[in-house]
Amino acid sequence: MDFPIFPFAPRRPAAVAIEAQRLGPHSTILQVPPHGHVFFELLLVSAGSGLLMLDGVTHVALPGSVFAIAPGTAHDARGLAKAGGWAVLFAAEGADARSAPALGLLDDRPAGLVFDLFRRDGRGADGHLRLPAEELPELEALYGRIEGELAERALGYEVAARAALHLLLVRVGRAAGSGQGRARSGGSRPPDLLARAFRDIDRHFHGDCSLAAAGRRLGLAPAHLTTRLRQISGRTYRDWVIERRMIEARHRLGATGQSLAEIAAAIGYQDTESFIRRFRRHHGSTPAAWREQARAGARDAAEDDAPSPGRNPDQ
Repeated sequence: MDFPIFPFAPRRPAAVAIEAQRLGPHSTILQVPPHGHVFFELLLVSAGSGLLMLDGVTHVALPGSVFAIAPGTAHDARGLAKAGGWAVLFAAEGADARSAPALGLLDDRPAGLVFDLFRRDGRGADGHLRLPAEELPELEALYGRIEGELAERALGYEVAARAALHLLLVRVGRAAGSGQGRARSGGSRPPDLLARAFRDIDRHFHGDCSLAAAGRRLGLAPAHLTTRLRQISGRTYRDWVIERRMIEARHRLGATGQSLAEIAAAIGYQDTESFIRRFRRHHGSTPAAWREQARAGARDAAEDDAPSPGRNPDQ
């Protein structure tokens, strides 16, 4: 089955690639037809019930159901419209600061509880866990902490949000590994065209990323490569190269002090003007404006948390 593949694009500039959403009738993630994405998603149902489709298998979701949705997994959450709970969406570097921004493949992620939760090679789950009711308050508190840090954007919120996400993943991962959650292991799937293409883009987006070069590296005719990618994901190879460059650009704008010229060169643009035009077309603002918005948000949050003159900060 072909389905669209969505990138990670934060709703506003942020230096950490994490987003938390509450489930409800108007949740965006509950209104999208079958799709995949290049980021990770951990979805918790804490109230109500519904259905979630993962890779063609329909799961009954009850309070305590947790779904670890790996990059590239076809899923449809529209059947959860009457369920309550949370979802956290994150790119790899959101969970682990040592991970470079990427298109989300699991193959190159380090082993351990954080990413093993999303694997299907016998160490992780089939995507569906069921945890006991007594676990839910702590899990919901962690989701809420992530949402709060990202909303308030106080000084150091990136570290705090990443730490809360890590605790959440470890908590769920331990339950899965101990058999506390009902996990069924399946065989690992062989690398498909999408995975191979993403890996190629991750390795070459800042260098020779022409369609002809990609075809040579992957052993495919260029026309077949880009046509098949469009059929699978709705985007061509070139489209995904641009998306990968924009992922890297957002990361460097938010997390480093590099100049626009340095960022342009690092992500494969021959001149700064070409980078600025592409970024504006992709995001609706210039890189400088995007960076300033992120910095202004951090400054405003820090000022809100600063004690007023003459006021005891402990009061």
